Amino acid sequence: MEARSAMSWYCGSLLAVVVVLFLSASLGTGAGAGADLKGSCAATPHPDVCVSALQKDSDAKAAATPRDLAEAAIRAASAAGSAAGDYARREMDAVKDNGMWQCLNECAEDIEEALSHLDDSDGEIDDGKMKDVKLFLDTAEQDVWDCDQSCRGAADTPVKTALLAKNKEFEKLMSVSLALIKRSTGAGAGDAAGPAAAASKPKHKSKTKP
Repeated sequence: MEARSAMSWYCGSLLAVVVVLFLSASLGTGAGAGADLKGSCAATPHPDVCVSALQKDSDAKAAATPRDLAEAAIRAASAAGSAAGDYARREMDAVKDNGMWQCLNECAEDIEEALSHLDDSDGEIDDGKMKDVKLFLDTAEQDVWDCDQSCRGAADTPVKTALLAKNKEFEKLMSVSLALIKRSTGAGAGDAAGPAAAASKPKHKSKTKP
């Protein structure tokens, strides 16, 4: 009788261990599925900005690969750039001060130049487009335009403050995009930008309000 009870206890314990191991394996598989959004963002220059932006993207939250996260970051950067550029152009129609107008115009031109490299990113980005985006972002990171410099002569106003904040958000998301592209392609941080990307860097022209 005691032997039978001992055997029953042993079998029950063994079954419990098997169930626990099975559940652990299942949970581990589920946790490892897909791309690690927070872990990937932690490897970027601006983790909080990265997480905040990508969590708003349903495709990013369901991302299966690091490449998916990179594409989502490019979309987020494009949206931020569009918001900054639209704001600058809209305010140009209202400002009276020439210094503020020039500040808005120069920032808008640079932002629009960047968007020309990013903004056709609806849907999946093919390898050629991803390479072009990386080359441009590499160059931008090494020689970023400086709205602070462009706006130095402009009066400190709510418009200037808002523009610089929007531009800074755009720059941060471009930096995040570059980091995630490199992470998805295995490219090193020391990769040099190509001549085509370098040539695309906009040059400021001194302009005044017409």
